This record gives sequence, C-alpha cells and structure tokens, in this order.
Amino acid sequence: MSQERFDKNAKKVKETLTKTEGKVPSGDTKGSGLLSASDIKSNILLDMKSAVRQVDALRKGDQSDRAVDLSIEQFIKSKYGFGNLDSFYQTLGINPSFHTMENLASMPDFEEGYRWLRPEIVREAVRLGLRRNPIYPDLIASEETVTQKKVTMPSVNMSDAIPEIIHETETIPVGSVSFGEKDVKLQKMGTGLKISDEVQEYVSLNILSLYLQDAGVKLGLGLDTMAVDVLLNGDGSPNSGAPVVGVASSTTGIAYRDMLKLWIRMGLLGRTPTALISNEAVALDVLTMDEFSKWSPNLGNSKQNLNLRTPIPQNQDYLIHGAMPAVAKLGFIDKTSAMIKLNASALTTESERIAERQMNGTYVTITTGFAKLFRDAFIVMNGGAETAYPSYLDVFNAQNVKID
Repeated sequence: MSQERFDKNAKKVKETLTKTEGKVPSGDTKGSGLLSASDIKSNILLDMKSAVRQVDALRKGDQSDRAVDLSIEQFIKSKYGFGNLDSFYQTLGINPSFHTMENLASMPDFEEGYRWLRPEIVREAVRLGLRRNPIYPDLIASEETVTQKKVTMPSVNMSDAIPEIIHETETIPVGSVSFGEKDVKLQKMGTGLKISDEVQEYVSLNILSLYLQDAGVKLGLGLDTMAVDVLLNGDGSPNSGAPVVGVASSTTGIAYRDMLKLWIRMGLLGRTPTALISNEAVALDVLTMDEFSKWSPNLGNSKQNLNLRTPIPQNQDYLIHGAMPAVAKLGFIDKTSAMIKLNASALTTESERIAERQMNGTYVTITTGFAKLFRDAFIVMNGGAETAYPSYLDVFNAQNVKID
C-alpha cells in the first residue's frame, strides 16, 4: 500500500468523522456523503500496516525530524478523526473485555489488518504504567527532543558582566559571558515481554493490559534512578556533580537550623528550592523533626508573624528514592534550573514469534537521558560532616555587586 493511497483513505474516513464529531455513523448513509460504518472499518483495516509504520517512524524520528511521543489514541484522533480509542475499537469490532491477542492474530472473523494492532496494544499498556507515579518529572525543568544519541550542550560561565553607572554620552561598558561545551550521551532503555500462547489465547485484552502496565511502572522506576544518579554524580561533564555541604554538628546530624540555612542560601543565590529528596531512612528522620511533626500553640500568634522575604518554603515536596545515598544525606533541588530530560526516540515496540517456546516476544525501548543545567540548583546536605560551604555558594560574592 503506497503512502499516497494510505493518506487518501485516511482522509475519507476523517471527512466523515469530522462531520459526525468523532462518532461512527449508524444506519444507512446513502446519499448523505458520509462513509458507512463498514466502509470506515474496511478503509482502516486496509491501511493498518501503513498506519503502524507511519506512527513508528514518527516515534523514532531521524536527522531531519525530531521524535514524537505519539500514542495510538493520539494518532487515530489526528489521522482518522475518532473521538476516543474506545470508538476506534468499537468500529473494528474489538471488545477488549472479551477478545484476546489470539483473536487479533488468527481467528477467521478477524482480518490481516488486526495483526498490526497487537504491538500497539502492548505499547499503550506499558505507556499507562510508565506515566503512573514516576518522580523524575518533579526533578526536571523540561523535556526536550533531540535528533541523536550524543548531544552537545552549552556550558555557560558568568564572568565579569557587572553593571556600572553610566553618565550622559558615555559608552555602555561590556562584560563577558563565556560559553563552553559538554557532550551528553543518551541511553537506550528497554524491556522484553514474552507472552505465552496460553495467555494470548485465553486472557482478555483488558486483563492482559493490567499486567503489562507493570512493565511500564518498572521502566519509570529505571528513569527515576537514572535521574537521581545524574543529579548526584553529574552527566559526565567536568564539575557537574552535586555540591555537598555540611551541618553545624556532625554528632547531632541534620537539624532544622541546617535546613533553614540551605533554604536561605539557595534563595539568595537565585535558586528557589522546590523539593527535598532522600532515601527512606533520612526521610523518617526529617519528617519526625518537631518542626514538621508537632503542632505549636504559638503558630498564628501575631507577635511571631514575620513575613520573611526569603525562600523558606511554606510547602515543600518531599521525594523518597532508594538511589539516594544510604548515609545521612538530604538533597535540596530547584527543579526549574537543575536538570532537563533529553529524548532521542519515543517509546517504541517491536515483536517477534518464538515458535520453539510457543510464545511471542514484544520489546519496548526508549532512548533518553538527563543533562545538568546549573550546578548550584541541586545541593546535597551531609548530616555526618561539618564541611564548609564551597566558595561558589558564597552569598557575599554573589550579592555584593558594587556599582561604581
């Protein structure tokens, strides 16, 4: 089937569904200029192989076009004009509560086009699991799509761009901001799902989807671990690891006063903390501090109501992840400046038949990675050391800009 023929058939379907607001016409459509339900079904099944190839190409991208994370529901809405995925399945005569993977492959009442839907059903289930509860969206400023696995990022070094008083007719002084470069390598992550013939034959699509979503959950956990590792250890470029600061007393460990100091310091440096992150043990220590766990009768007393113009947060997200160090270390992050996620390809699926083991293998992959932005947007507090703040976190140098 040529791309031209595929687009022509899809256009016919979309013209009808646009007029019917995404719903498939019922009854006789002769003389109305609309395709009948059976005509819509025939056009889609005739083009299914080409449709899947097109959506796969969009997800993988190439040197000229960036990858697009496109779900099958987004595709059928855009290409055919369906209102939702359920309407699409209903048009094809698929009942996810009853039909199985085997139905879509070999039953005589199903046509060849249904075979091409199988990887999409697996991908949709994994995609739902991947988006369930990952924490990496709370650690990044944004997601950006790139065209290759190795990305060159700018490394910005602020220098002596200091403002000065300018008198009438004087030339505006020019400071300097230098730019370096760093290469960030992206990784392909994935998992294989082997589905036995018995599962394909007897387990409905809806029930199978519930189990397949767990593969997406595990993929999301892998992305979380990768994100935390980059925050702590950097993205491979020099000096991209997290700064580490100490506490007032290594015997006492992390105290509320230590946290206040770092909150204030980050804010004075222009990094407003948005979240804390630690492992489970540190989280229990922090969350059971009197300042967080006990109600104070003095709260609300007008004599103590100070409107502090500092970044001490009234509300702070607390993220818990096992990739954080097991010792007493607590991370403070400004997600708007700490890190971005780079995607070279969207979630893709490939399938194969493993005849000797009587099962089908479906492989789900994504090519992605994380890059640090500003080093001082993620700082680790070490409760076991009295380490001084490094010089580049010095407030005096950052704030005392003398204008002559």
